[in-house]
Amino acid sequence: MGMWTIPDEVEQNSKFSAEELDEFIDTFAKLIVSKQMSAPAVMTLEMVKPLALVGQSTLMLFGPLLDLLFDPVKMEKFQAVIGDRKRIEQLMNAIENLELTNKETKEGVSSEQK
Repeated sequence: MGMWTIPDEVEQNSKFSAEELDEFIDTFAKLIVSKQMSAPAVMTLEMVKPLALVGQSTLMLFGPLLDLLFDPVKMEKFQAVIGDRKRIEQLMNAIENLELTNKETKEGVSSEQK
């Protein structure tokens, strides 16, 4: 592996288990869909995915400041998700799947029931 090669696998020294991160991804995806921000979120995640390492490093840099504004544990989980391209893809898929299920349930409701 060369000096400029970014590894495919992220080092698994995260203090969160895979189940905790999966649960966080599901919760975060539900929040995004409930705020009707699915399209901007997916577009942003798609643009950020190639720069996952830079995003994680930036969150680490501004971590102490962000801990004042947000829950520190959630910020660390968000760092773990943003730092891993596979987790970013998993988050995008969760958002898209929730959006599809919401759309299908809305289409099943007649206009009189709305």
